[in-house]
Amino acid sequence: MLFILKLLLMSTLGFVFSMYTPWWSLILMAAAIAFVFPSNNINAFLSGFLGVGLLWLIMAWKIDVETESVLSVKVAELLMMDDTNMLVLLSGIIGAFAGGLGAFTGNSFRQLFLRKKKESFYS
Repeated sequence: MLFILKLLLMSTLGFVFSMYTPWWSLILMAAAIAFVFPSNNINAFLSGFLGVGLLWLIMAWKIDVETESVLSVKVAELLMMDDTNMLVLLSGIIGAFAGGLGAFTGNSFRQLFLRKKKESFYS
């Protein structure tokens, strides 16, 4: 349940942040959410990967549809791609890794401040 909450929070806050701040603020937002909500590193990475990745994929597709692929065709030609859908998919993958690594960093930073439990003879 916490995974879905983090995923939705990253997507909605990422959408709001992307209107007013640069693209890299999504990485800081994913790190802050992963810092606040405790989990293991894999869970944090996956929530950031899916939350920000799906957001970037949907936003890139929306921009591509609204502009009738004018810019996407030109950028795809520069990158020697045949299809503009691959460009949209590539944009989503780049955003997914950025969000996942941001959330992983936030969760790892949180673990720096946790006190390690003493190992007992029985554990």
